[in-house]
Amino acid sequence: MSSAIHLHIGGAGVMIGDELWKLYQKEQEKTNVKSYIYNENDNNHPLSMFIDLDDRMVNEIKKNKSINYKSNSFVTGKEDASNNYCRAHYTIGKDLVEKCLDNIRKQVESVGRIDSFIITSALSGGTGSGFTSLLLHRLYVEYGEKVNRNAFLIYPSKEISNNTVDIYNAVLATRMTIEHCDSVVMFDNQSMYNSIDSQIGLDYVDYTHLNNLVSQIISSYTGLRRYNNIDNSKLFPGLCPYPLVHFVIPSYGQLASINDQINKQLTEKQLIQQITKPAQRLFYSETKPEYICASFVHRSQHQNNFFGQYDLTLQRMKTKYQASPNVFQCLSENYTVIAELAQLKQTAIFLSNDASLFNYFELLGKKYDQVYAKRAFVHWFVGEGCESGEMSECRENVAYLSNNYEELTDGALRVCQMQDDDD
Repeated sequence: MSSAIHLHIGGAGVMIGDELWKLYQKEQEKTNVKSYIYNENDNNHPLSMFIDLDDRMVNEIKKNKSINYKSNSFVTGKEDASNNYCRAHYTIGKDLVEKCLDNIRKQVESVGRIDSFIITSALSGGTGSGFTSLLLHRLYVEYGEKVNRNAFLIYPSKEISNNTVDIYNAVLATRMTIEHCDSVVMFDNQSMYNSIDSQIGLDYVDYTHLNNLVSQIISSYTGLRRYNNIDNSKLFPGLCPYPLVHFVIPSYGQLASINDQINKQLTEKQLIQQITKPAQRLFYSETKPEYICASFVHRSQHQNNFFGQYDLTLQRMKTKYQASPNVFQCLSENYTVIAELAQLKQTAIFLSNDASLFNYFELLGKKYDQVYAKRAFVHWFVGEGCESGEMSECRENVAYLSNNYEELTDGALRVCQMQDDDD
């Protein structure tokens, strides 16, 4: 029986991990395959690690005694990365990475087989971008292609920014997402705020609500194995027609307040229509979706072997490498750890690999060019070990990624077809 180890890195990644393991704890009793995320050989300790270059966030996690974390599930340093990719990657980060690898190795050796590392972090921050890149590179060296690395990452939003150099950090981390991740599920805070606002009218929304969305996506993904004993390792490869194009946009629904749960119980048709609306996507997309591949994960404790098979929304959805989106069922109740949110009879996640992603990577590159042209803040990164050509090389990686997605858009495919006809 295989297992998955969760790695929660940097402030945002750690807080997502906190929300996720609270959710797992509520789900644990009715889980059929507990050994996928808990170590049954060692007192049911969570197979997880919380990593940060300073200890403030991690110390908050340690206060939660209701979850049986092992002492080596926490690795912290003494000073933060100051929102600097290179500081986390080259200077203070390199002093911590060996301890992380040693603790990960102990968890790997304590279970029968590891099939994946599940990573949460935010690319805006220094630790989330720089240390995640360093650690995933070392994991690739140590475990190669034998263990999948599935990342759930918060990217800089189009308009919301919480630090001045988030564009540098995200661009510098692009090589990591291309070379050392088998799949990247992309989120941005602005899109998550919009999704929550469109589904449910809360007076106050904070990072706990955003982290809950990420946690629900991960829980449904691992739930395929934990509840159904389905090989969930096939979910993401089924969305990626070739290795480089492995970036996925998620959607989640339905959300309902505890006072409105009766009115928000949807039929099968309503749920599919709701979750596939572009407005529910948890990652920015300015243009109309152009699906390369897509999958739908329905979560309910009642099995329905025909779910979605006759739904016109899914049948009419155009995907370039599929006849129609794949449909999976996670046979479990729906849980929530936020008091004001209702536990509905059914929810779903919609995952799409979308050619319109070229638009985001192009925008990311343009924002980078505007700042880098003035050499703004470059000395911060060079002073922490960044080589002269690295920033230009990483910008080329973003352009390369954007071009690969643009080649899959309908317009580019039509041009290629016309050229073939001329030949």
